Amino acid sequence: MYFHNFYVMDFRRPASRLEIVIIVLSALCVTFGLIGGLGMVIALPTRHGEPGFFALTGLFLLLAALPCTVIAQLQGRRREWLRRCGFPVQGRVVRVTCHRCVNYGNQRHPWTVLCEYRYEGQTYTARSTFLWDEPAGQTAKVFLDQQRPGQAWVDPRSLG
Repeated sequence: MYFHNFYVMDFRRPASRLEIVIIVLSALCVTFGLIGGLGMVIALPTRHGEPGFFALTGLFLLLAALPCTVIAQLQGRRREWLRRCGFPVQGRVVRVTCHRCVNYGNQRHPWTVLCEYRYEGQTYTARSTFLWDEPAGQTAKVFLDQQRPGQAWVDPRSLG
């Protein structure tokens, strides 16, 4: 299959809500794992229960983060494949959305754009990943899979 390349998530600018969830779950997993490991070495005062439950909670958080990571990796590989091998078409920006409910680090709110494009007489739409700078312009380059033209990726560099 064509998912042979490796996708690396950018922790400074996550591409979706799922990637933000992975970052938060991973940070909590490490924190609870370290507290649990520290509780095994020194006596940590806990109100009820053992300090080892911190490590167990970290393990559960890790188990919750793993399927999210696999899904995000597959989505990222698909975007990377579309960027490299997809058929480029010109898209028209239909809607620009600012996600005010999402705030990550020192970044402000991310944006997404909905683009409409035509391929072989049919009209399709594609939503961009998170854009951490406000998009400008009314057109965007869209890369689509010619076998499934509804599968497309909006190039964020063409929106700036």
